[in-house]
Amino acid sequence: MAKFRHIEDGETREIEAVYHASENTLFVGEKSFRCTPQFVELNGKRVPFWIHREGGKAQVWLNGTIHEFELDDPRRRNAAGGSAGAGGGTVKAQMPGKILQVAVAQGDQVEVGQNLVLMESMKMELALDATVAGVVKTVAVEPGQMVSQGALLLEIEETKA
Repeated sequence: MAKFRHIEDGETREIEAVYHASENTLFVGEKSFRCTPQFVELNGKRVPFWIHREGGKAQVWLNGTIHEFELDDPRRRNAAGGSAGAGGGTVKAQMPGKILQVAVAQGDQVEVGQNLVLMESMKMELALDATVAGVVKTVAVEPGQMVSQGALLLEIEETKA
C-alpha cells in the first residue's frame, strides 16, 4: 500500500493506493480499476496514462488531465515532522537493528529534514533525519551493520547562522 497526497485546485486529499499486478487491478481508496502498466479501464474504455516522478512528487497524465501527487515516503520527512534518533548534531540508534542505507558521507553538507540513515528494527523501517543543518563530521556505520540501542550512527557539525 502506498499513501499519497493528491493536490487539485489548491485542495489536498490523503489517498491510499494498492496495485495487485497478478490481478491487473489498482485500488484507490474504495474504488478499483482494471489496468496494465500503460492503460487503465474507465467506464468500459481503455485509457492511456503516463506517470512522471521527480523527487517527492508525481504527475499522472490521464485522459488529457494532469493530476499531481506528493509521495508519502516514510524515508523522507520535513523538519516539522520530526526525526527519530537525531538530537542536535549527534544521530544515535533509537532501538537495536540493522543499518539498511547510509544516505550521506563524511564531508557532505546536509539540511534540516534530510534523510541520513535508514535502519530496520523488528521488521519495520526507521528513517533518521537531520535536525540541524551542517557538515557530516563522522559516519560510524555502514549498510548491513547491526547496531544496539543508543549506538552512535553519525555526527553533524552544525552550521552557525
